[in-house]
Amino acid sequence: MSKILICEDEPIIALDIERTLLRLGHEVVGTYTNAEEAIQACDELKPGLVLMDIELKGPMDGLEASKRIYERYVIPVIVITAFADEATVSRAKDSLPFGYIIKPFEERELRTSIEIALYRHEMDQKLRFSEERYRSLFEDAPTANFTATTGGSITDCNGTFLSLFAFSKREDALDFPFVDLFNQKKDGITVLERALQDTKTGQEEWSLRKRNGETIFVLATLILRSGELRGYLVDVTEWRELEAQFRQSQKMEAMGRLAGGLAHDFNNIITAIMGYCNLLAEDVGDNPLIKEEVEGILSASRRAVNLTKQLLAFSRKQAVEPRIIDVNDFLRDLEKMIRRLVSENINLKFYLEAKRATISIDPGQFEQIIINLVVNAKDAIEASGSIMLETANVRCDSPGYYHGLKKGEWVMVSVRDTGSGIPKENLQRIFEPFFSTKPKDKGTGLGLSTVYTVVNRAGGRVDVESEVGKGSQFFIYFPLVSDAKVETPLPLEGPLGKIRSGTVLLVEDDDYLRGLLARLLGKTGYRVLEAANPGEALLLAEQEQDFILISDIVLPHMDGYELANRMAVNRPKLKILFMSGYHDKNEDPGKKNYGNSRFIRKPFSHEELLAILDTL
Repeated sequence: MSKILICEDEPIIALDIERTLLRLGHEVVGTYTNAEEAIQACDELKPGLVLMDIELKGPMDGLEASKRIYERYVIPVIVITAFADEATVSRAKDSLPFGYIIKPFEERELRTSIEIALYRHEMDQKLRFSEERYRSLFEDAPTANFTATTGGSITDCNGTFLSLFAFSKREDALDFPFVDLFNQKKDGITVLERALQDTKTGQEEWSLRKRNGETIFVLATLILRSGELRGYLVDVTEWRELEAQFRQSQKMEAMGRLAGGLAHDFNNIITAIMGYCNLLAEDVGDNPLIKEEVEGILSASRRAVNLTKQLLAFSRKQAVEPRIIDVNDFLRDLEKMIRRLVSENINLKFYLEAKRATISIDPGQFEQIIINLVVNAKDAIEASGSIMLETANVRCDSPGYYHGLKKGEWVMVSVRDTGSGIPKENLQRIFEPFFSTKPKDKGTGLGLSTVYTVVNRAGGRVDVESEVGKGSQFFIYFPLVSDAKVETPLPLEGPLGKIRSGTVLLVEDDDYLRGLLARLLGKTGYRVLEAANPGEALLLAEQEQDFILISDIVLPHMDGYELANRMAVNRPKLKILFMSGYHDKNEDPGKKNYGNSRFIRKPFSHEELLAILDTL
């Protein structure tokens, strides 16, 4: 049974109530004659119920004491009084009593009032716990929850909702029209009308806007329950951005494959064009008119080679030969070429202040990214202006401090111009392939995407800062290679006039290129055996013992590595020259039976081909 506290200033009545309670099986924890003592006892004794007389000794009556006990300790109180007038009853209602007994009363009446009061208190506690639990679920949920009237005015919301829509306080959100959160108000009206038809919306994606105007996307559920709208929103803005990035990466991967395949075939064509031009130049001798026309063809071919390199760099299939270079020395050597790229009205300045400037990168690709950035800077300057090339050492002790760099030491190369600048809406797209703000006849849209690809492939990072009307600055960061010796390749020289000897087995699936190479090698003294595929090459090899194998790497049915492996089984000293337009010579071909091999990248000149053959 329950512990009960009695507050009654008449001793005889208090004793009678106490005896009645004991007969009913309850425990009386104390009897008090004034309100102040009863309140203090509730704090110490924690009774389950209080029987409170209204008229008490002291400044506080029982009604005020009842209200304080319930509000402070949530202990139910039954009011006992001899008065039943309207004023007393009205005041009793305000004191939150769980029962009202008129003196004198019978034992049965007291027992019934106690049982009802205790049951009601138990139900109230369960209801209070349930309300607090569901309020907590509403308030603490990671979803943005809200309720609204059937007219669409918000009546309640949680903290996540306030944060999502940038409301500074709850009062700002209350009575706010729900449909005004939609980017298109008519969409909000449609959603509201559907919900009012008692149709659960399920999970829908809504385009909404914050109070500051920023667009967000949410997965939303809106239902009508008990005459009010209840909404649950999940912010998927970041997820949508990640999804867009994923789609973009898939698109770039597909475009990269296409670009790589096109560039590979294009390299074969360019190699053939350049080769036939070289042969033609030899045949025309010193005829100035024809020689000039041949030089024009060669010049156009070299421009095509540069475009192909950009395609291959974007597709990550360009053959790379990373070396240790000193950025400052490299830029000094490149200065003359760079100055030829810019017009006289542009002031070109170099600030090479990096004390340690050694990095690992393919020199050709480094030259390519510098040229691309300088050309972009030149195109951004409409009349006169300046282009500044700078180098510096950057030490990053805290990840992300410098343009998102990882911790470590970096060599920074920047290209800054005083041109027109890049609009903010274009900054997020400038590294996309084929995106260009230049006129159609002035840009391919591959320059900056090539820069981005090459820099990332070298383990670096590229970033840009720009302001319309003030210019742009591109930052390129490469990991510093400490205590490394700069590698200087030896120049290859292979005079065409030198007579050579021996047998060459030439394996190339492109008929034009194979015919050209066979003609060139034959003119210099080699005996040439031609094969259009690995099968023909193996048949020819069965009839020869001593020869040099020149093979493309990408071949039908079998790649050049596997072909070389088969031929080298019985020829351990076989000399091999691999050639390819985009294959990385450093790629591990796996187990190999050959040892003496070299690699040449397409397109190549006659001199380069003969010179590398002389080294075998």
